[in-house]
Amino acid sequence: MIFLDKKWMLYICTAAILFILFSYFYLDIPIAKYFISHKYDYKEIGDIFSIAGQSQWYIVPGLFGFLIYRYYKKNELFAQRFLFLFYVNVFSGILSIILKTLFGRMRPWGLQHGEDQYGFLLFQNFNLGFFDKIKYQFEAIKHATASYASFPSGHSTTVFAMFTFLSLMFPKYRYFWFLLASLVAISRLLANDHFLSDIVAGALLGVVSSVYVYRKMQEKLKLS
Repeated sequence: MIFLDKKWMLYICTAAILFILFSYFYLDIPIAKYFISHKYDYKEIGDIFSIAGQSQWYIVPGLFGFLIYRYYKKNELFAQRFLFLFYVNVFSGILSIILKTLFGRMRPWGLQHGEDQYGFLLFQNFNLGFFDKIKYQFEAIKHATASYASFPSGHSTTVFAMFTFLSLMFPKYRYFWFLLASLVAISRLLANDHFLSDIVAGALLGVVSSVYVYRKMQEKLKLS
């Protein structure tokens, strides 16, 4: 798998970060405004596909599978693989929440009704002192948590963590897993909940965090 090669992983991360920056300045707003202006055509479809990006669908089976194969069916290999499923989703999800809080990016909702609220709280209010800036950011997030949770996309993080997991478990179908993950991630644009750069960042986070967990569990998983 290409993501397990450190050199290729560095190339992919660099390319993804450069694209995120390019998208932030040139692509995010026009794409978001297009889907906002056509929300009656796309939003319902986006909301339906987005359901597959909710992490509970993968965390719960991972936990129950681990418990069943550890304590009931007594198959340590399967127990570790279900534990891997649990870990990749929990770990990537926690990182996503931390980054959402750190960056505090306004969702595309800020562009609705002719408004022009766009950007990261992290890169605003430089006139404030450090501690006042931190206080302002956490107060803003506290009173509008959902509104300032755009970057990175949590759903994209989850589905690309699952893409990595499934590609390691069933590498023969890796292109199919990539297609499914991409469809769910793109649905977040249709649902007006994320910008393109949020989705790419979430995908990158999902892959990188899952590869990290894999390297920690590699010997127990016996996939190589």
